[in-house]
Amino acid sequence: MKIASIPKNESERIKALNDYDVLDTDAEKVFDDITKLASQICNTPITLISLVDSERQWFKSRVGLDALETSRDIAFCSHAIHENKIFEVEDTLNDTRFSDNPLTTSDPKIRFYAGTPLLTPSGYAIGTLCVIDRQPNKLSEFQREALETLGRTVISQMELRKKNKQLMQANEYKTDFLSNMSHELRTPLNAIIGFNQLMLENAENFNIGTQHKEYLHHIDTSGKRLLSVVNSVLDISKIEAGKMSVSKAPTDVRLMMSDLKGILSVLANEKNVDLDIKVTEKVPEFLQLDEEKFYQILMNLINNAIKFTPSEHWVKAEINYKNDCVIVTVADQGIGIDKKNQEKLFSKFHQIKNNSDAKGSGLGLSITKGLVDLMGGKISLLSDLGRGSIFKVTLPAEAIEGLPSEITSSNKRSLTFNTNARILLVEDNELNQVVMEAILNSLGTKSHIVSSAEGAISILEEQVFDLVLMDIQLPNMSGLEAARILKKSYPELIIVAVSADAFHHYGDNLRDSIWDEYLTKPLKKDKLLDVLVKFLPSNGL
Repeated sequence: MKIASIPKNESERIKALNDYDVLDTDAEKVFDDITKLASQICNTPITLISLVDSERQWFKSRVGLDALETSRDIAFCSHAIHENKIFEVEDTLNDTRFSDNPLTTSDPKIRFYAGTPLLTPSGYAIGTLCVIDRQPNKLSEFQREALETLGRTVISQMELRKKNKQLMQANEYKTDFLSNMSHELRTPLNAIIGFNQLMLENAENFNIGTQHKEYLHHIDTSGKRLLSVVNSVLDISKIEAGKMSVSKAPTDVRLMMSDLKGILSVLANEKNVDLDIKVTEKVPEFLQLDEEKFYQILMNLINNAIKFTPSEHWVKAEINYKNDCVIVTVADQGIGIDKKNQEKLFSKFHQIKNNSDAKGSGLGLSITKGLVDLMGGKISLLSDLGRGSIFKVTLPAEAIEGLPSEITSSNKRSLTFNTNARILLVEDNELNQVVMEAILNSLGTKSHIVSSAEGAISILEEQVFDLVLMDIQLPNMSGLEAARILKKSYPELIIVAVSADAFHHYGDNLRDSIWDEYLTKPLKKDKLLDVLVKFLPSNGL
């Protein structure tokens, strides 16, 4: 038996093999299909995708063989990787290199071997696609060409596998970056918007002049506009990363449209655009929908229509229901969209070139398309340049008969809570501490503040609290780690996450076991009130 020599480029070859990160991985159908096809074409009982490591040959895929690997010293493939073409041994008993090889003299008793080297784009042979018979054999020209083609296919799949992994890693890096940026941007926004809202609420009490009150409104508008841009970028990234989920609940579409019209009428009146929003009689009183995402779709489409419609023209929105689907139609007398721009309209950061007054990030329609797809719906567009546009969205939505009990109880629920309940605020940022404390004070309650997860665990060993507002990104131990520890020791303790990281929605998978609720910064006073009413009911309620 002759042991194959070590290639001169062995270190580079091993590196090329390791770069694929494929050794000792699970079976994959795409590779198994290739070995099966090679076995059928070459009419051999054994076919292998063999990868030659420093000490062994390991089989990524195999047909007709139970072994997962063999020593490199006895591997036929160790000889084949020296070739640039098929390495073929018609009868091993007549070849002094292999006649006394253990793989010839005992199982699997190889009498015929043909292997095409798996050459990387850089020319390194990392292994072979080989076919084996237990009797002498010889490949036809057709079989040789087919084996070489399949060998190249193996490498193509390896390359695709590597690129997919690189893309996944890049997405993970992007996710981490966006998570950090979300926290860094939303933390100061929480202070700006929070303080400003409190000042606006108490403007009359402090005798703030008309001009200064107008300044406060400008700050509020600018802060919310900046927050909207941040949220848009995060929404696009969450959709792309598959981090956004659909959460359906009974939704009163008529009430939603009434609220939406109240908000959008201000923009329409400023532009002197006639806005008409209609819900047909066919729409059931309640639909099973993701209310937040449906609202965002409507807001984006109607807002865009108003934005691109000239003064003294109209925008019409209609909500209909047919075949278990809610149908949204938004028509306008705007500038219209030419065919070239229609093809790119749902792309990120794309704005219509023929509108010099366009403002915004160019993300609205891209987010809308992503949300529609996520909800299992369809969106279409009819438009002619200078003659307006019609957007149509169709979303599956189950009709709910009667008044859902959860809505009935919600409508009857008082917006009061036990203001004497003990609340623990875990927050390391001093500005956020002041904001949160001020909001709680404005709601008629107080809190005890600690600035670390360790501090929260320590104080809960000595004192009893009814609810914990827990920041997630804390120094040393994270809020998530602390929440896990606290839930284990105090299963009944209500823990509400309050985080500036809107990208990693830790509540999606952990709400039942860790978080009782999840709030994002900038914290809205009404959202916090809902949580307090839910978990800290007044006596007798």
